[in-house]
Amino acid sequence: MELQKPKIALYVKRPFGEKLNAAFDFIKENWKPLLKLTTYLILPLCLIQALSLNGLMGGAMTMTTLANSAVANSDLGMLAGFMTYYALYMLLYLIGTAMLSSLVYTLIRIYNEREGGLQGVTLRELKPLLLRNIGRMFLLMVVSTVLVVLAMIPIGVLMYLSMFTLILTIPLLIAFSVPLALFAPIYLFEDITIMAALGKTFRLGFATWGGIFLISIIMGIIGSVLQGVTMVPWYVATVVKYFFAMSDTGSTATVSVGYSFLLYLLGIIQAFGAYLSMIFTLIGLAYQYGHASEVVDSVTVESDIDNFDKL
Repeated sequence: MELQKPKIALYVKRPFGEKLNAAFDFIKENWKPLLKLTTYLILPLCLIQALSLNGLMGGAMTMTTLANSAVANSDLGMLAGFMTYYALYMLLYLIGTAMLSSLVYTLIRIYNEREGGLQGVTLRELKPLLLRNIGRMFLLMVVSTVLVVLAMIPIGVLMYLSMFTLILTIPLLIAFSVPLALFAPIYLFEDITIMAALGKTFRLGFATWGGIFLISIIMGIIGSVLQGVTMVPWYVATVVKYFFAMSDTGSTATVSVGYSFLLYLLGIIQAFGAYLSMIFTLIGLAYQYGHASEVVDSVTVESDIDNFDKL
C-alpha cells in the first residue's frame, strides 16, 4: 500500500529558501492537475488572443513600412485598427490573468482543505469556489486600478512642478507597490471584504516586504525563461515575415495562408506559455502569504486555540 505524502502546509513560518522549496514541491507534486486545468480554462482564450496578437504585430509592421516609405494614406484608419487590436489584446490578457490567478489560488485552497489534495480533482468540483474567486479577482482588479490612478495623480502633479521630485516619489511608489502582491492571495484565500483585505495586505506586506520582493524577482526570472522559450519561435517567424515583406522581391511563403496559420499556432503557444510562466510567481506569493500570516498573525496558533475550545 502506497503511503500518502504529507501535505505542504500553507500557514508555516519558513526561511526564504524553504518558501521556494515549498512552492517548487507544490508544482512538482501537482503539475498534472495544474497543467490540465490551466489548459481547459486558459487555452480557449489563447485561441482568440493569438489572433489579436498577430493582428497587433501586423498593424505595427504595416505602419512602420509606410512610415519608412513616406506613404501617408489611411494613417488614421491604420492607427484605429492598431489601437483596436491593442485594446482587444489587453482586455483578453487581463481576463486571462484574472482567470489563471483564480484557478491557481483555488487549487491551493482545495489542496489544503481536501483530504486527498488535488488527486482526482475535477473542474466540476472546483466550479463553485473558482467562480467565486473569478468574481473576486475582477473586483480586486478594479480596486487596484483605482489605487494606481489615485497614486499617479500626486506623482503627476509633483513631476509637473519639478522632475527632481522623482528621486522621492519613485522609491515611495515601489515601496507601496510591493506589498500589493499579497492582495490577491489574501482576498482569495480568506472570506473577508475587499477593504479588509486591502488593509491586511499593507499590514502583512510591510512586515515581510523583503520576502515579497525576493520571491517576486526570483519566480519572475524563472517564469521569464519559460516565457522566452515559448515566445522565441513566434518572434522569429514574425521578424522573418517583416523582413521579407520589406524586401523588394518579397516572398510568397511569408504571406501565404500556410505561413499565416503557422504564425497563428506559434501565437497560441506564445500566449499559453506566458500564462504558464505566471504560475511560478502566483504559487511563490501564496506561500509567502502563508509565511506572512504565520509571522504576523500566528494563524495556526489561533486555529489550535479555537479547536481546543471546541473539544
